[in-house]
This record gives sequence, C-alpha cells and structure tokens, in this order.
Amino acid sequence: MITLIRNELQKLNGSLALLVAVAAPALPGLLVMLGLVSRDTPANWSDSYKMALPLWALFLGPMVIAAFTALTAQIEHRGRGWDHILALPVARWRIFVAKIVVVFAVLVVMTALVVVCVALGTLAGGAMGGGVPVETFPWNNLLKTSLLVMAAMTTLVAIQIWASLRFASFVVPLVVGIGGTLVGLAVLITGTQKAEWFPWVLPFNAMVAPEPHPFAMAGLFGGLAIIAFLIPHLSRHQFR
Repeated sequence: MITLIRNELQKLNGSLALLVAVAAPALPGLLVMLGLVSRDTPANWSDSYKMALPLWALFLGPMVIAAFTALTAQIEHRGRGWDHILALPVARWRIFVAKIVVVFAVLVVMTALVVVCVALGTLAGGAMGGGVPVETFPWNNLLKTSLLVMAAMTTLVAIQIWASLRFASFVVPLVVGIGGTLVGLAVLITGTQKAEWFPWVLPFNAMVAPEPHPFAMAGLFGGLAIIAFLIPHLSRHQFR
C-alpha cells in the first residue's frame, strides 16, 4: 500500500493538479493582504480568518477539490492508463484506496496552506497598512476550526472522487463541483435552513453554526459511507 501511495504522489509531480493544489490556497491570503493595505488600524488575526476561512469552506475549497480530483483522474483516463494500472498484480481495491488516501492527504495540506497563507497575508498587509497584529496567534481555535471543516468536507470530496474516477469525461466532475458550489452559495444568500445538510453547505455550517459538531460529523460519516460504497463499485467497473 505504501508503494501504491508513493506511486500516486509521483504521478502528481509536475502536473497541473499539483499546481492547483499549491497555488489555490494562496488566494485567501492574497485577498486578506489586499484588504489590509488600505486600513489605518492594526491588522487582527480574528478578522483575517473570519474573512478567509468561510470563503475557503463555501466556495474556493469545493471548487479546488473538484478541479484537483478531475485533473488527478485524468492522469489515468488519458492514454488508456487504466489498462496498465489495472493489469498490475495488485488487488484493485488497493489501487483505489491509494488514490483516495492521496486526495485526502492533499486536502489536509491545502487546508494547512490556507492557514499559513492567511497568516502571511495578514502580516504583509498589516506591515503595509495600519500595522501587524499585536494579539496572540489563535493556534487552538484555528486547529479546531480546520479539523471541523475538513471533517465536514469528507462527503463532498468522496462525491468528487467518485465522479472523477467513474466518468472519463473531465466535464462531469467539474459540473458536479460547480453545481454543488452554486447550490451552497444560493443557500447562503437566501438564508434557508431547508438545505443546511447539503454536502457543499456542511463545511460552512461546521464553521459558523453555534453547534458545529453535528455538521462536521454528518460530513465525515456521510463521506466514509460513500467511500465504503465506491471502492467495491469502482473495483468491479470496466474502464474504457
């Protein structure tokens, strides 16, 4: 299994998927920096993360996940790569587990990069504007919030993995990701509570709800249930 995971990571070297995963988390930090440049008052850690993290949870994160999973799957879909990888003397389910592990590992790395880039953007924007933050960096709160958001994202990540691996077309997982994100934005704009358990809304609710744990647990266990289904499903699928 370690060898399969290492092979999946090697496939990402120099790929567009890796570029998306590394570059996209810097955008919230850039927005924070631009917002602080014109301020006359010192920067504040809480304000920076209250602006950046909801943007990542509701819009940017789901879109990046859709793009990353689609680009990763295209490595196999292009050039009939499945003919080679599925012919290896390895159980099929191990191949798909390795791919899933890599995607979730990248999700953890991207979330950490968002936290780091927002901190750098706050320092840079504060230095050019009203001053750098003087308060203590909120390590504990950020760690808790990041874990809740990642847990809540499990369901939408699992759906994107399934769509990307199941369909050879690059368009299908992108449509799923864009459609889910647009529904999430519509739920936020309208303020309705009828879709608060929609997979693309769970990460945002896990961040802003008075009691975030139910949303995080729903996303986590829903995603695990989907993964438990998709591994045997994809193992039996005939890729063309």
